[in-house]
Amino acid sequence: MKRSALLNFTAALSLMIVAPSFAQDVPGQSGVAKATPSYPAIQGHGSVVRLPHAAHQPRPGTKLLVDLTRGGDPSKLNAAIEKVAKYVNIYAGAGAEPAEVQIAVVFHGDATLSVLNSDAYATEFKVKANPNLDLLHRLHESGVELYVCGQSLISKGSDPEDVAGFVKTAVSALTAVVNLQSDGYAYLPLGN
Repeated sequence: MKRSALLNFTAALSLMIVAPSFAQDVPGQSGVAKATPSYPAIQGHGSVVRLPHAAHQPRPGTKLLVDLTRGGDPSKLNAAIEKVAKYVNIYAGAGAEPAEVQIAVVFHGDATLSVLNSDAYATEFKVKANPNLDLLHRLHESGVELYVCGQSLISKGSDPEDVAGFVKTAVSALTAVVNLQSDGYAYLPLGN
């Protein structure tokens, strides 16, 4: 009994000594909880919080290949496209310094028709317009390369002429993914 009481006392004393150190700020990390979301490159989409002292800062010269297969409600912005905006914003201003990044997105599977021009999209989904086009255009303007799988496009009843003008049609998602990986792009899947 005395031994268990001594162990309990030792454990309680250890917690009293260690617990306050957990509540203290980590050097260089103060103010993280007070940080406010921002949009360094793509305004209004993909908010980030600047963490200048965090580990694994965005590295200049990074190449990201986003394999986007996630679909969604055709009357709303595809959430995976919003995630690509976050990736752009992370490299533009979430770290200590902005870092140059090359991002390529390959659309296929359930995401294929997200890149249709407004007329083709409206006809396909019986909606007023393609809710993805504005953000897709802004991503393109920021340097993101956008590709759609030609095989998926045709199998879903569309045609390369139905695709928004700033999106390129690849022979297939397979060829685009393999070619981009051969060019040094790191693979990031964004699926359902």
